[in-house]
Order: sequence, then structure tokens, then C-alpha cells
Amino acid sequence: MKHWFSLPLLARKLRLAGIALLCTLCLPFGAAQAQGVVRDGEIERLLRDYSKPLLQAAGLVPQRIGIAVINDRRLNAFVTNGQNMYIHTGLILEAEEPNMVIGVLAHEIGHITGGHLARGSEARANSQGPAIIGTILGLGSILAGAGDIGIALITGSQQIALRNYLTYNRGQEAAADNTALELLDATGQSTEGIIGMMDTLANQEILSEAYQDPYARSHPMSRDRVNAYRAGAMGSPYQDARDSDALVFRHKMAQGKIYGFLDSPNVTLRRYRNDTSAPARYARAIALYRQGRREEAVQSVDGLLSDMPDNPWLYELKGQIYYETGQAASGIAPYEKSVELQPDEPLLLIGLASCQLGVGQLGGAAHRDINRQAVRNLKKALRLDPSNPTAYLQMSKGYGQLGDTALAQYALAEYHAALGSREAKYHAKRAAKGLKKGSVEYIRTIDIISGPDKPSSR
Repeated sequence: MKHWFSLPLLARKLRLAGIALLCTLCLPFGAAQAQGVVRDGEIERLLRDYSKPLLQAAGLVPQRIGIAVINDRRLNAFVTNGQNMYIHTGLILEAEEPNMVIGVLAHEIGHITGGHLARGSEARANSQGPAIIGTILGLGSILAGAGDIGIALITGSQQIALRNYLTYNRGQEAAADNTALELLDATGQSTEGIIGMMDTLANQEILSEAYQDPYARSHPMSRDRVNAYRAGAMGSPYQDARDSDALVFRHKMAQGKIYGFLDSPNVTLRRYRNDTSAPARYARAIALYRQGRREEAVQSVDGLLSDMPDNPWLYELKGQIYYETGQAASGIAPYEKSVELQPDEPLLLIGLASCQLGVGQLGGAAHRDINRQAVRNLKKALRLDPSNPTAYLQMSKGYGQLGDTALAQYALAEYHAALGSREAKYHAKRAAKGLKKGSVEYIRTIDIISGPDKPSSR
């Protein structure tokens, strides 16, 4: 995870969509103070590992299903745009075991396979739903920027009020319930997790809407539905199946990471005060780093690495600590190790490149090679995550430090294009003047120039 970063452009665009956006830099948030898309390689991979067997059992291609995390402590998950799943941090934190999250994912996949689009087309046309959802989906690839390398939080709406947009009818809910049971059975997993989660939500029927979790409102959870789950699971041979120790450990590490980055450091340190487990030490290391206690944080991470020398996310955290405390050169080696261990993770490549550019900005012939290395790493990241705005922003910096103004303008045009900003055409026109005609970059700038006009961000 990384610090938060401010994106004024996005703030302006979201205001146009009727959303109050709060952008902050390096500020902790309380449980219900901010919402937005969270990007983190470790957490995203965990959710993908949870969902992959379910998606395959459903006949879906996992790579084609978008999965993103929303910073919101309320228990919720939802599907938008046909094949995009959003998971609240609250769901991850409240789940005592992976199976509880897996069960909810199975239900949401049921909505995907059933083609249950949130709200009808007529209702969508009469609301701001499309603007809100479009904005969220546009944020899905934004991550790890200059100063926010592994995970970044773009604070979004204080009111991502998607209740109406995400309301399913009873028939769709029943169909998704049945699909969830089938998928869990097909993958040899217990239904106890989803039953426990749904039972909790059913208890919220006695609460006023103000105190109910969004999932309970958008997925009406009656006792009849819970009983139907129990009846449907009675014949399953996998009711006593349990998550592997390795998966439970990854789940606990993800919870520690979320607490470490999204709670105030003092709250995190109190939460894990007497806990000597690895997830607790992970959370405390993050809290120490966020308090500016670099040496203590690095020492804590090194202690974890002595127990888990092949954990790429610990090396990422160590690199981030150095980078964000002005020690970019010291951050390169840990990031290189993280990439060595997880070479297909774009956010790690962006983190490494950011450290390299931090060293390369000193200028001179001696630093040209490290700037070139950074650009190469950013290109690798973009092959894995083609629409990542931050990668293009960092690439612009890299080309600028190499003295290639045209390519720097090109990368800046791609950055703004990824954000849906009108400024994309401005920078593309400037880039086109200096790019070699017929080159990939030149052709792309022409595409941007000739594309439809975007709303002004000014």
C-alpha cells in the first residue's frame, strides 16, 4: 500500500457527475470517511485466487472479469457493467475466514452468469448511475503513482450511492443464490461461509436502513433466503471442507495490511498491541512507517523477511518506505527483489521504476542508463495493465529526464487519455510535431487527436 495521492482533475470531473470528491495526500481515514478505488497487488491477487476456480467452474474467463477493491468499511460487494466486481474493504475485514468472501464472490458471479445488469436501462437513463459507475470503472486502473507505488487510494464519493443502481429483483437474487451453491459445490468448497455471512445480514432486517450494510439493502436478505441456502447445502459432500492454512494466512495478512494503511497508525498499534503473529507485525510495520518512524518500520519488515524471505509484498513495503522517505536509491534493491519474485505484477514494476526515476532525476550522463531502465520497466507494466495512468505519468517523467520532449508529451497525452481528460488532445498535438511519422507512438497520438472530444476538466 502507498500513501494517498491527489488528483485535482478527477476531483473536477467527479463533481460534474454530482459526486463530492475528497482528495488527500498522506492523510489517514476513519472507517466511513472516504470511499474510492484501492489498488494493491497483494490484495487483488488474493481476490483473484478466491474467484478463479469459481469463474472457471462458471465457464467464464478469469482474465476478462474485472475485480477492484472499494475503501468502505461497510459490508458490500456488487457487479457493474456486466463483468466487473467490486469488493468493499469491509467485506474482507469482517470475514473471519476466506470462505466467507469466497461465498459472496460466488453469489456475485451468479449475477454475472445470469446477465443481471444492475437496474434496468430505463432507470439508468433517468439517474446519475451511468456517470457514477463510469467514473468508478475509469478509476479501476489508477494506481501506484509518483509517491504511491504499490497501492494508492483515490478518495471518491462520500456518498457512492449506488443503492438503486445495484438493486436486484427477487428472481435474480434466487438465481444467484442457486448459482453460488452450484459453484461452491463444483469447486469443492463449503457453503458455511456464505450461510454465515447471509445469516448476519438477515439479522439486519430489524435495523433501520440507516444502520444496515449496503449489501443487506441491495441484496434483500430474508430468513427465507437463508433457510433456502441451508436447504440447498444439506446434500453437499463439502460442508466440512475448510480453507487451507496458506489461504487463511494470506487472508489475515491482507486484513493486517488494510488496517495498517486505512486506519490511523495509533489505532492500528493499539489493535495489534499484544499480537505477535505475522499479520500483526505486518500491520505494525505499516503503522510505524506512516508515523515517520522509518528505521523501526524497516527493522520490523526485515524481521518478517527473515521468516518469509520469498514474500514479494514485504520487499515492496520496504522499497516503498525508503522511496517515500526520500531514500529512492535504497528502495531500488527491495523493489528489484519484489519484481524478481512476482515478475508479472505491474504495480511492482511501477514502484521499481519510480525509485529508479528518483535516482535518475539527478541528471547527467551517469544517470541516463537508470532512466532508460525505468522506462523499460514502465513499458513492461503497461503491457500487463495497458490503461494505467500512473505508468504513463511516470513514463513522461522518464522521457523528460532523458531529454526526449516528444515522447514525454506522448506519454503525458496517454496519461490524460486514460483519465478521460480533454488535455489529452493538447499534449498529443504537441507530441505529434516531434514524433517520427509512422511510429507506433505517432499513430497513437493521431488516434487521440481524432477521437471524440472529452468534457473540459477546467
